[in-house]
Amino acid sequence: MQPEEMPDLLRYWYLGSTARRHMMLRRFAEVDTEIPPTGAQRILDIGSAWGYNVMALSRVGIDAVGMDLVIDQFAVGARIAGENGLHLSVVGADAAHLPFGDGEFTSITMVETFEHIYEQDRARAIAECRRVLGAGGRLILSTPNHGSIIERVKRIVVKLPWLQRRLPTMCYPVGDIARSEYHPYRYHRPWSVGEITDQIESLGFKVLKVKHFLFVFKNAPDTVVPALTLLERILEKTPGLRRLAATVCVVAQRV
Repeated sequence: MQPEEMPDLLRYWYLGSTARRHMMLRRFAEVDTEIPPTGAQRILDIGSAWGYNVMALSRVGIDAVGMDLVIDQFAVGARIAGENGLHLSVVGADAAHLPFGDGEFTSITMVETFEHIYEQDRARAIAECRRVLGAGGRLILSTPNHGSIIERVKRIVVKLPWLQRRLPTMCYPVGDIARSEYHPYRYHRPWSVGEITDQIESLGFKVLKVKHFLFVFKNAPDTVVPALTLLERILEKTPGLRRLAATVCVVAQRV
């Protein structure tokens, strides 16, 4: 399959610069390592886009299903899966209205998706995750860290349109918008760690772990990425500083 046939998301992140590939793949790795390794697994990946995580999990023998509100990348994902000898199982649906039975999954993964869910729908989406998880099932999500350096800068930049026009394209935080104007790819509204964990625990989960990671910027030149990834590991182990990382991963268990 030729790159020009692929969706912008795939080409920009997965086939893009070394820094962008590192950022995207690291997020999946941090989430997937929190899936319990024992017993039969059935995983739901919410916000699956073209299906990278579904394919990655399927490749290691895990029964995985992808789900996304925007379905226009499914055909490309199915073609890529077929060319790699994999079956891609994906469903078009809203996270607040999951089309699955009670207790159907052992874990749910959500990689860089929570911030794109319409804010008024997030409690319902979390409740739906709890419903379709079996007893003791895990919800594992990564999302931009509201307290990170980059998100702090973004909140300043959106107040200065002249500066925003001069900076590289990024997902800037949005204000209140009507549901009729909502599209998940244009909607970026991260919550603080406290807001996420409070919401999750109020809806029948116990938070097991919170991880902060990623300090490499997506526009870093390829030549400096090896040095930046080394620095990244140091910063992630440094108390205080690690809370400024770009991404947070929350691991919670259904109770």
